[in-house]
Amino acid sequence: MTTDVKKLKFTDNLWDGFDVLVKRTESDLAQSKNILMFFKKKAELEEQHSKKLEKLAQKMNMSLEEVNNDNSHSFYVGWKKVIGSSQLESDQHTLINTSILNKVCQPIQAMIKDLEIKRKRIVSEGIKLKHDMKEMVEALKKSQLKYEKSSRDLEQARLELKDLRETSTNSDSDLNNISKAEKKVQRLEIDASGADDEYKEQIKATNDFQNFYNVEAMPKILNDFEHFILSHFHLSKTYLVNYTNLLNDQPPMYISNYEGVRRTIDQVDKDKDIQDFIKKNQMKKQLSEPFKYEPYVEGKLQVKKSKINQLFTGTLRGIGGGSGGGSGSPNTSSGSLPISANKPQVILPTASFCVSIDELMTRQKDTHPQLEVPRVLVVLAESVTKLKGHVTEGIFRVPGIISTINSLRLQLDQGNFDLSACDDVRTPAALLKRWLRDIPEPIIPASLYKTATDQPTTAMEIVKKIPVSSQKVLQYLINFIQIFCKYEFVAHSKMGVSNMAMIFAPTILRCPSNDPSVLLNSVNNERQFVENLIKNIPPPQKEFMGLPVSMNDAIADSDDIEELLVDTDDDSGNEGISGNSNTTTTTTAVTTPPPLTSSNSKNNISEDTIIIKSDDNNDCNNNNSNNSNNNATDDINNNNNNSQSESIQPPPSSNSGSFTPPPSRNRNASTTLGWVRVKPAAAQTSKPNSE
Repeated sequence: MTTDVKKLKFTDNLWDGFDVLVKRTESDLAQSKNILMFFKKKAELEEQHSKKLEKLAQKMNMSLEEVNNDNSHSFYVGWKKVIGSSQLESDQHTLINTSILNKVCQPIQAMIKDLEIKRKRIVSEGIKLKHDMKEMVEALKKSQLKYEKSSRDLEQARLELKDLRETSTNSDSDLNNISKAEKKVQRLEIDASGADDEYKEQIKATNDFQNFYNVEAMPKILNDFEHFILSHFHLSKTYLVNYTNLLNDQPPMYISNYEGVRRTIDQVDKDKDIQDFIKKNQMKKQLSEPFKYEPYVEGKLQVKKSKINQLFTGTLRGIGGGSGGGSGSPNTSSGSLPISANKPQVILPTASFCVSIDELMTRQKDTHPQLEVPRVLVVLAESVTKLKGHVTEGIFRVPGIISTINSLRLQLDQGNFDLSACDDVRTPAALLKRWLRDIPEPIIPASLYKTATDQPTTAMEIVKKIPVSSQKVLQYLINFIQIFCKYEFVAHSKMGVSNMAMIFAPTILRCPSNDPSVLLNSVNNERQFVENLIKNIPPPQKEFMGLPVSMNDAIADSDDIEELLVDTDDDSGNEGISGNSNTTTTTTAVTTPPPLTSSNSKNNISEDTIIIKSDDNNDCNNNNSNNSNNNATDDINNNNNNSQSESIQPPPSSNSGSFTPPPSRNRNASTTLGWVRVKPAAAQTSKPNSE
């Protein structure tokens, strides 16, 4: 007994696939242009071959007439036949050239021109429709805000009038104030009534347009796309069949060679290809609910917080080096975007943010079975490294532009993971932290938070107790952070192990308490916990995790080479990052640099550069532990003092036999120099918006 398989449709299974179909149809036309170019080139070659054979046959006929062939008549006849066959072969190539141009090239060219016109119309209609829908929703939001503001003003005026009446002493001044307040209430009642009517009218208009969008306009566009792709399939197959029919007119030796081509073309199945395309990009059709009237409820007005409370709350929200609040715990890192705690977020069916790790893994099981972590994490990591975040000063600490971050997050939540248009590394960096903060359940569960902060040195044992999916995400995240902690990159970014741990601690650990004293006391322990993870989790087997990172990114030009001083208090724990042995530190002065090879000759270091080498110098950003503990509060507010403690030492003059660096601020006299590094890029002059 056979069961009928339901045929997939664009209008049902690709409802939100407008962008996917735009790219698909563009790709189809590009493919047709390549096919046209191939056949034009083939026809040109056939014509050239025909002319060359004809010229050769004519030349040999002329030479044959000059030779006396009385003594070998039969050979003469046979040879003349061979020459004649070349002339026939030349005619055959001319015929192939003409047939390809008339039966293949011209129809394909006409098809491309016609389909380009149709596609332009469909795409422009779709873009306009989506833009109009967006404008209607924005107009509705504006009318709702206007209605709420007028209602709030009216309520405030009524409260003021009530207060005046209760405190009135029947003096002329009080009676005059009451009269003014009554007139103000009457005026605001008229304004509120008008705003209410406008709000209701806008709801009706928006719902009418949304119904038109869902029932008529968008289905028509999706049907047009489906007809476009089917027509392209049908016509392309027809013209390829025309080409195979040309081969039937060829001699048997040509026919046998092209028999396999004919069989392959006959097996082209447009219906199967269309169904496979829909299955690959299938998305659930979910229509938006009609907008409903939300009446203003009096009693919302509250006493405003004092400036001191607001300042203290802002300070707590700045833990981790950021500005602005995040979603959830106030213990957030930089780059967080403010979200109203009272306003529920709308989570799209294709959303990657505010969705559990297990749900994301289940959703991508069919489309990306090879990934062991959510795709959004991999895409953001690739984007950060592609934009050279590992050599960008203040990466993950310097905030980005809120509007750009919100726009890119919406794009990811809509299922579009193409970040090629993003050119600001701060945007994917902020979104990566935002995604970690928005996971409903933190990577380190709340049940293990106290153990993690009380015993940060047991971090590796605690990790074994968390869910497997969280372990894989944590492993990927820490391996990603370890790339940034390589000392060649730290010379540019000023973000060493301590800084990175401070930034990412709030995304891995979430303090369950809102008590300010508890939050402040937990900061250092959270940082130490993440530091232990960075130093002890094994690095990935694949270099740089397969991300677009190269050690050459740290070497821009030989003129940019400098020597860097390294803190001794961080060196002992960084062997797992750079692979340096834990041997006693020695300082040696040499007059020739270690071999640095590069495809570009300008990357070679001149011989007079002096290098001071140390075996255990990985992190160039940490202060000594006492300084770090004494300045915990400063870390909360600005998170910049770690990077500022890094100092750069110029190379000694060439006539000195050895070089001993002067002790810098907050350093022991035994502090050693590190490898030669590259000057960090100049600080950006543009003033970024706070996240």
